[in-house]
Amino acid sequence: MQEQNSNKNRGIFIVLEGTDRSGKTTQSKKIYDYLISIGRKCVETKFPDRSTNIGKMLDGYLGKSIKMAPQVSHLLFTANRWELNNYIKENLENGIDVVCDRYSFSGIAYSSGAINLDFEWCKSREQGLISPDIVVFLEVNLDLSSTRSGFGVEIYENISDQISVRKVYQKFSNYSFWRNINASQSPDDVFKEIVPHIEQVFQNIKPISYLWDED
Repeated sequence: MQEQNSNKNRGIFIVLEGTDRSGKTTQSKKIYDYLISIGRKCVETKFPDRSTNIGKMLDGYLGKSIKMAPQVSHLLFTANRWELNNYIKENLENGIDVVCDRYSFSGIAYSSGAINLDFEWCKSREQGLISPDIVVFLEVNLDLSSTRSGFGVEIYENISDQISVRKVYQKFSNYSFWRNINASQSPDDVFKEIVPHIEQVFQNIKPISYLWDED
């Protein structure tokens, strides 16, 4: 389903995805700074949002201090995204861009790839959330990302899980909003590769849509 009235002045929804330590947070900040520099209004979001009650539970789960059944963890990650759905929509409708570090694709990839939940079951729980205008997927050599600071702190930060998660991410590559970016380059070179894709979105802003309109 799509909004009936297209608004060329609305904000755009940019999502950064990738395996752990692929540079998402760095590029999110660069994109935010870029959008502000060209006169756009912009906010940053990140999932999980660890500031909410659900987010605090997920923080404990990711930090290995809380155990959860696989289905419970996925539903909580999904609920955490639903908590911000209206916030994201309101910003977009008010002409404010939203740059998001991880979104539904991470939730599905990790739940399906790392803890073997059914892909379609995971995906269906995300249906109706705001769809991004562009997903920037940062492709990085896992041998490189595993050497970056902080790798191994959280529950899925091991090579075996990362390989499985990356395979699930590949299932999204046919979506029109998906862009694969070589993230094994320097951060500045990665950003230079991202910018033209964002500019392309500005040239053809469509009505707000929802997951999974393309299916």
